[in-house]
Formats: sequence, structure tokens, C-alpha cells
Amino acid sequence: MPKVIRALIIQLLALVILAVGVYFLQFVVSPPYPIWVLVVAQGGISALLSCKMGLPCWWRWIQFLMPVALYVAVLLQVPSWLGLVAFIVLWLVFSNAGKERVPLYLTNNTTRQALKTLIKRTKDVRFLDLGCGLGGNVVFMSHLVNVTRSVGVETAPIPFVISKFFSWLRGGEVYATDLWKVDLSEFDLVYAFLSSEPMPKLWEKVRSEMTSGSVFVSNSFAVPDAEPSEVWELGDSRKTLLYIYRIE
Repeated sequence: MPKVIRALIIQLLALVILAVGVYFLQFVVSPPYPIWVLVVAQGGISALLSCKMGLPCWWRWIQFLMPVALYVAVLLQVPSWLGLVAFIVLWLVFSNAGKERVPLYLTNNTTRQALKTLIKRTKDVRFLDLGCGLGGNVVFMSHLVNVTRSVGVETAPIPFVISKFFSWLRGGEVYATDLWKVDLSEFDLVYAFLSSEPMPKLWEKVRSEMTSGSVFVSNSFAVPDAEPSEVWELGDSRKTLLYIYRIE
């Protein structure tokens, strides 16, 4: 079940629990009750249920803020069309979260320096970023003297437009191509910062297409049941782990 649908079901369940709670509360505390208290309770119940019902725990913040944001919007009399605009913009940025269950993760400079270190003794490197986001990796790698080609693929509309513009301006190539349609055999270093969801399927693609001597790097998400050649823990604030798989 898509996570968005699961989140809506949890919100509805939380509403039912809240309604039952309010029914019994009337025998203890006479109504009416402050609306904001009920809204916060709705968000709190949804947040508590999220981890228990199969959503990643970071979704609890979304679940909590959803009813609170709607209440604030009604309180401030925000025009309804703004909600539609906000939804469209969010979809244009995070469309892959619904389709591939991959949110928009951005690679930091510490990780880019680690990638540079990884290939510093290698010549004529062809680099590929699967889901390149805003294109920072593609531009950075295109400036390294031992990188002959730096490519990124991105299908979320707004990130693609931004990354395409920056690559046109500063270097590299970005394409609106589904990562499952890219031929990995054309690249020596393939980098991915996706999520745990596509890793088993992606590993099958890596094993079938990448050539001997090439390297696959996954930021933060290990391949299930596959032993990495190396694991690098970086010195950034989030203690990023790079799982490095050398293809034999």
C-alpha cells in the first residue's frame, strides 16, 4: 500500500479514536472542548499510530502537522486555491515518493569529498547519480580532472528543471530518465541516495549490468543480504554511512 494512502487511513482511524474518546469524556468533563485541543489530539494520535502501522517513524511529524496545518489554514482564512497550489508544488518536488517510495534526499559536501577521495587514483571515470535531485553531485564531479563524464537522472519535475539548469550552467549532464531504464554498464562509478525500498531491485540491476572493476555506492541504505566491500562513516553531523560495493 502506498505510504500516502496508509497515512490517510491512519488519520481516519485517529479521528475515530478521538470521537470515541470525546464521547466518554463528556461524562467526566462537560463540553464544549477547545477546538485546538482536539486538533492537537488528532495529530498526536496519528503520530503515535504511524510507527505502529508500518510508516517510517519520521512520518509521525507529517502526521502530527497535517491536522494542525489545516486548522491554522482555516483559522487564518487561507484561500482554498492556495491549498491546491501547495499540493501541486509538493507533488512536482516529491513525486518519486509516491511512485518509487523515494523521498528527495540531498547529498552534502562531505559526501562529495568522500566520492572524490574514492576515485582519486582512478583515471577516466564515468560517473552516474541515480536520482540526482538538484544536481549538485553532477556539477561537482564534472569539475574533477579524472572524471570524463558526469551524468545524473531525475524524474521529479521541479528537481529535474533545477538540476538541468545548473548542469547547463556549470557542467555535467542531467536527463529526465527513469533510473530503471539507464544502462549502468556505461559507468564506472554509480551513486545512489534513495531509500531502503528500491535497494533489492536496484542491486539486481547493478549485478546484471555493471562491469568488473566498477563501483556502486549507496548513501545510508545498505543492500539487503549483500556484504559491502567497504563502509565509510563520514564526519558530518548526521554520521553518513557510504556503502561501497566493488563489482567483481
